[in-house]
Amino acid sequence: MLRLLALLLPLLPQPARAREPSAQDVSLGVDWLTRYGYLPPPHPAQAQLQSPAKLRDAIKVMQRFAGLPETGVLDPVTVATMHKPRCSLPDVLGAAGLVRRRRRYALSGTVWKKRTLTWRVNSFPQGSVLSQETVRTLMHHALTTWGVESGLEFQEVGSQDPMEPDILIDFARAYHQDSYPFDGQGGTLAHAFFPGEHSISGDTHFDDEEIWTFGSKDGEGTDLFAVAVHEFGHALGLGHSSAANSIMRPFYQGPVGNPTEYRLSQDDLEGLQQLYGKAAQTPLDKPTRKPLAPPPPPPALPPDRPSQPVPDRCDGHFDAIANIRGETFFFKGPWFWRLQPSGQLVSPRPARLHRFWEGLPAQVKVIQAAYARPPDGRILLFSGPQFWVFQDRQLEGAARPLTELGLPAGEEVDAVFSWPLNGKTYLIRGRRYWRYDEAAARPDPGYPRDLSLWEGAPHAPDDVTVSNTEYLAFPGAQPADSLQPWTRLTTAAVPSCSGLYRTGLPRTLNPRLALHLLL
Repeated sequence: MLRLLALLLPLLPQPARAREPSAQDVSLGVDWLTRYGYLPPPHPAQAQLQSPAKLRDAIKVMQRFAGLPETGVLDPVTVATMHKPRCSLPDVLGAAGLVRRRRRYALSGTVWKKRTLTWRVNSFPQGSVLSQETVRTLMHHALTTWGVESGLEFQEVGSQDPMEPDILIDFARAYHQDSYPFDGQGGTLAHAFFPGEHSISGDTHFDDEEIWTFGSKDGEGTDLFAVAVHEFGHALGLGHSSAANSIMRPFYQGPVGNPTEYRLSQDDLEGLQQLYGKAAQTPLDKPTRKPLAPPPPPPALPPDRPSQPVPDRCDGHFDAIANIRGETFFFKGPWFWRLQPSGQLVSPRPARLHRFWEGLPAQVKVIQAAYARPPDGRILLFSGPQFWVFQDRQLEGAARPLTELGLPAGEEVDAVFSWPLNGKTYLIRGRRYWRYDEAAARPDPGYPRDLSLWEGAPHAPDDVTVSNTEYLAFPGAQPADSLQPWTRLTTAAVPSCSGLYRTGLPRTLNPRLALHLLL
């Protein structure tokens, strides 16, 4: 890997003022280019490396697909594009994809050998704002978008049909028994399999951890219709396109409008008709299986209105910060942001509390503290004198009083964190703190105590979170109450925004743990 990174160094930006990618960015870039077909995977029995020229060519092709200037340099904009939500399938299908073509569309080389295709939604998104009827309707219109231009007909069949449909649609999470596991909200969105004779041919999978919406005007969530049109292009045999207005570009581009009015771009149309011909030249097969009744009309698009005001993440005032399963959550009113371990935001726009945390009572308007419980990974959200327990995003049971954790009735918390070296959870209110034994599932006796016992601790911190990171340091960690030295957060973690913080400690400390404090 070190030799490969050395080869990439000439590809980094040369201007003095340009920010050079970190070693993590370079490593991510090589992995990303390999994953999506721009570079061949390394041979396990050989130590052969790609030449700088081939690496530069691969970066240029990636930039072409992304609509970026084709510099061949792994600059910050290119690295940021690699973090954008996108389709799971590779962009380059074979070595021929690296050659510039007059046409931008790509063909997989396989087609359906029949004119009437069947489909069914096998599973629906959990906890989505979209009803099952709406999901069916959006799928129907996404398929029709391709059918009206090619003469293909798509028939929805029910679960009682004895034969499997040609296109089986599922909403799944993480690993789901194919080669493209999902990665949670904001990464890979969906994928579909090319036509063929295999049982999985044509099947289309959507990441159930995405917040699926339709026609959202404020940019919240991921538009299901737009992604479905893209994926069904794959299910019919189209690869990714580098054309600027193509629905087959690999990166998510946002809503595309009314399903009954949407039409394919010229590039998409040419690719489709290269495979199936034009509609006027391809008479339809007669149906051989009984289709379901047509789904209802598509829902009306939300009316044009000013976007709902959202808080400014750059003012630095957050209600709570928590490290949950490697990501840092920043809570502010009924919103929150998620910062990935790479330092990239999942989305620059915050997500809504109640759309993400399914079952959280509507009257909860602010989260005062949050943490992931060490024994079982459950996520606890605190507001007022109560807390709620979540398994992933699903609420488990009703609100629970803080008295279960040792606090007096009616008391609230300012900060909660779990200390990994002693298995204890600390709950802070003002200058006092309580301690909870996670292993024994009971409060420790002899509390509350005063924060002055923690030498150098700031007065009444608003929040505390512990994480593993190279940017934050907590040297000399001790298993008891002597949790020091404290470190104040000073360095901006998000470009052009000083409201999300990291410490600016020297990296020579070789830190093991980190302690964030919001003052």
